[in-house]
Amino acid sequence: MNKLLGWLAIAVIIGLTYMWQPEFFHHAYGIIEKGDIAALAEYLRSFGPSAVLITIILFVVMTFTIVFPFMILSGAAGIVFGLWWGILISWMGEVIGAAVMFVISRYFFRHAVEGWITKSPYLKQVDDYSAANGFKALLIARLLPLAPSGIITAVAAISRITARDFILATVIGKLPPVVVKVLLGHDIVFAGENMTRLIVIVLLVIAIYAGLWWSKRRKVKRE
Repeated sequence: MNKLLGWLAIAVIIGLTYMWQPEFFHHAYGIIEKGDIAALAEYLRSFGPSAVLITIILFVVMTFTIVFPFMILSGAAGIVFGLWWGILISWMGEVIGAAVMFVISRYFFRHAVEGWITKSPYLKQVDDYSAANGFKALLIARLLPLAPSGIITAVAAISRITARDFILATVIGKLPPVVVKVLLGHDIVFAGENMTRLIVIVLLVIAIYAGLWWSKRRKVKRE
């Protein structure tokens, strides 16, 4: 029953949001699907003062779609609002989107997977770990610049991490990746003016993932 109510709640939210501005979502979806950061920035700018609210709503919707990278919208926000305001608005949008998804997933879908968890020793171990170390695990996951935010949120919601630890790890952990995504998206569009910074950011992202790969490799060798 809870699972059914969960899907119903998601359908109602998406339906009402779509009914509010159907043409907007068709147009925005087409631009995001193409990955055109500059075109999305121009479209957001056309909303004037309402652009802030529109951008945050798009972040929430994109949290549930999972498939689209936040960098497209983050970069557009950096262009429209300037880097510092773009970072703040993008950070707020991602945190609000994660919180909404967490609440819906936790209170409507947690019961649906509890049977799987109790029957699987591995899932039970992961669930127990999340209860004791949820903040640390989620914080590390959030700090990865290109990690799929929606999937991380969904996994956290069906684990035993507390709501307090989830919000705290999300608020803290999302800020550094948001900075990277806003700068990266912005500088891709204005590469001619910001080539040095763009190269530094790309190298930083590569270094982070190379470090994770090296750490995992060393751990496997020790085992």
